[in-house]
Amino acid sequence: MKPFPIFLVALFGLILSPGEAGEVRTLTNAEGKKIEAELLSQKDGKVRIMSNRRVFEVPIASLSKEDQEFLATWKPDGIGDEEEEPENYYSELIFEDDFSEDEFDERWSHYKSESIVDDGVLVGKTIDINDHAGVDAIRFEGRRDLEVSVKFNFAGESAERFNIWLDDKDYKGSHAGHISSIVISPTGGSISDAKTGNFENAIYEKRKGGGTLNEETQEMLKKKTAHFRLDIDREEWHTLLIRTKGDLVTVSINGYEIGKLKSEGLAHPTKSLVSLTTNVNDVHYDDFVVRAAKGGAPVE
Repeated sequence: MKPFPIFLVALFGLILSPGEAGEVRTLTNAEGKKIEAELLSQKDGKVRIMSNRRVFEVPIASLSKEDQEFLATWKPDGIGDEEEEPENYYSELIFEDDFSEDEFDERWSHYKSESIVDDGVLVGKTIDINDHAGVDAIRFEGRRDLEVSVKFNFAGESAERFNIWLDDKDYKGSHAGHISSIVISPTGGSISDAKTGNFENAIYEKRKGGGTLNEETQEMLKKKTAHFRLDIDREEWHTLLIRTKGDLVTVSINGYEIGKLKSEGLAHPTKSLVSLTTNVNDVHYDDFVVRAAKGGAPVE
């Protein structure tokens, strides 16, 4: 018999950003077995916890009466505590591609990329990683609040990681118009405010030129990126969901929220390009969808 009723296999480890750690509590099940864990969220009769840097779900009904009474009034203040959006909040379909055709949809653009569509998936490939990672992108009329979803598979040992960039190529205040970056690898990832962080023009140029940032800038940059730890199986498909709302970006994998970042640059009103950047090769992608918040008009 398992020492504690964990009914969901740990999908990934997680490191919460500073200030976002959940409340720590020793939970007890009906048989008296105990586990110390951080409480993250609760939904549909289950509490989501983190123990030994892995995330689990536990049926609340399997816990002691004391724990059930505590959870009945407990309100999370870490990951998962944001008010959920209505199902139709991101109701405007911007773009979708299931790669069922033998070639790229004409709206795709490519930079330093040798990616192909093969057997119903986008196979991400880079021409020369020492030059630049391969980029496959779609461009549209700018929106503030976006939802981006894609299935991904690290289909080989050369598949190290990928980025999803949210950019505005008409914006001149950051390198390449970068607004936000979400990085995913088999072992970890991050969410970054690129607009007011590492890719802000003055900061980017100073680093590129080998300059040293002052202490104040270095401390500021720490708040511009949220890191999380992952444990993702290769050669298996997973689903990534990214949602932006104002100055908040939330990232989920396989239906579970793994990280979020709140930063001023993320509220950029006209995110008009979403790209997949593959490092190095053989990250496979499928069912790529971009939606925008209801209303349709760009945010002024």
